[in-house]
Amino acid sequence: MRDRILIDTSIWIDYFRTPKTPLTDEISSLLRNGRICYADIVALELIRGAKTRKELSILDVLFSTIHRLIPCEKTFREAGLLGYHLARKGATLGTVDLLIAQFSIENDVQLYTRDQHFQTIAGMAPLKLYRGVIF
Repeated sequence: MRDRILIDTSIWIDYFRTPKTPLTDEISSLLRNGRICYADIVALELIRGAKTRKELSILDVLFSTIHRLIPCEKTFREAGLLGYHLARKGATLGTVDLLIAQFSIENDVQLYTRDQHFQTIAGMAPLKLYRGVIF
């Protein structure tokens, strides 16, 4: 699964809100090549933020066509331990960010995000960030 990329909510929001940019071209290409995967927590954030039934329908189609990362037995515990260890190093991060980072780490996929919290995590843990057009 090394060539797959977990797309964070921040990137999906830009993808759906801006019709034609280098980012939308890049995500479209990654989708065509089957490189994108998702975690349920990202789906939850996007579905929760949908404004219309049409947006919900688009998200339903999206998540039915890309690879879903399945939590393992220890995913949530490991995310908690990640937060524990990062806090000991001076970085207190939100639960959702920790969970997204843990999904990426345990599935050995890169994370594509605009969120600076993940830069902090990557500097202190084995989180790999995707260097796309936004970097």
